[in-house]
Amino acid sequence: MKKLLSSILMVTGTTIGGGMVTLPAVIGIYSYYSAIGILIAVWMVNTMIALIFLEANCYLPAKTSLISMSRLLLGRYGAWLAWFFCLVFLYTIMCAYTTGMTEIISGFLEKNLLYIPTPYLSALSVIAISFPLYFGMSHVNLFNRTIVIAMFAAFFALILLISPHIELSNLLATPIHLPTMALPIVFTSFGFLIIIPSLRAFLDDNIRQLKISIVVGSFIPLVIYLLWVTVVMGAIPALGSNSLQSVLTQSEPIKNMTGLLSAHSESFEISFFMQLFILLAIASSFIGTSVGLYDFLADGLNISKNVRGKIKLLAFTFIPPLLITLTLNHLFITALGFAGLISIILFGLYPVMLAWSGRYIHKLNTHYRAAANRAVLLLIVIFSLAVIVIEILSLKISFIH
Repeated sequence: MKKLLSSILMVTGTTIGGGMVTLPAVIGIYSYYSAIGILIAVWMVNTMIALIFLEANCYLPAKTSLISMSRLLLGRYGAWLAWFFCLVFLYTIMCAYTTGMTEIISGFLEKNLLYIPTPYLSALSVIAISFPLYFGMSHVNLFNRTIVIAMFAAFFALILLISPHIELSNLLATPIHLPTMALPIVFTSFGFLIIIPSLRAFLDDNIRQLKISIVVGSFIPLVIYLLWVTVVMGAIPALGSNSLQSVLTQSEPIKNMTGLLSAHSESFEISFFMQLFILLAIASSFIGTSVGLYDFLADGLNISKNVRGKIKLLAFTFIPPLLITLTLNHLFITALGFAGLISIILFGLYPVMLAWSGRYIHKLNTHYRAAANRAVLLLIVIFSLAVIVIEILSLKISFIH
């Protein structure tokens, strides 16, 4: 039971990131009901994709990750593509987490008249995340549980502070449009597939508990997102000056969202709890992504997890993103815009391709098969392709601007 709870919180912590703060601005410029509808629909699709990915993983023994899956089910070229997409995506996200944690911690310290150079803060952030990983999943889960519980406390403090200022007219006044352009961001807000192979090994190949972890662990973020979107859209008008729309037109959306909520709620405590929540959300996602990358590299490079192997894996996991963050930050910011596109390819199309190959091409036996027939798999492919097209259009518009 303790392992199951830890796995659920690992999925939850990996899913919820600091970017959810601006989620109401992304989908809140449409109608409230369409915003709620798209969150629920995308959660259902992502949960099904996660179960399909679990099926693909079950074609191989536990402790194998995406590279072995791709090599068996998609061949050599499929494995090369998995290497490329995974490394680009995961290292880019790791850079984002390192930068985000460093900036928030630096801001806290500066308010207390303390200054630590950015490179040292970045290194300390990486060490703090990597330390429990060296000692194994039990330590990782203890660390993650503590952070996720503290994150929940900060979140509900925010909800209590903002709730008295909700106006029903704000929730009902928005024009009714389907938020199709928000699909890529909402899709990536439910991303956690990379840790499924790690959780399968942690749960000793208990598929029932793993399915519960996936469904419940991703449902908790859905509830959090629904609460957050409702409260923020109720407190801040969707359109006009000092609105959700204005957040997206400025260069620092999270900072602007915090300022708007503080102004509308007349509560300066919001700024503190917002920063605390973002820090903890980034840290929990950082942990989950690190575990996924760590096991991905162990599988792909065939490195055993003895003392020497762990040190190698930690170096390969954390040193490249740390160096990129410290030396090539301008290139990283450009690459970050493509991370969403890669995640849709990697965690939308790839699981279906893997499961389709295992089922219908190689006809492999497995002790778990997702409740998705050919029609469902094809619908997910169509959905993923549509999201990819929308993301490409969004990137093109951003580039033109």
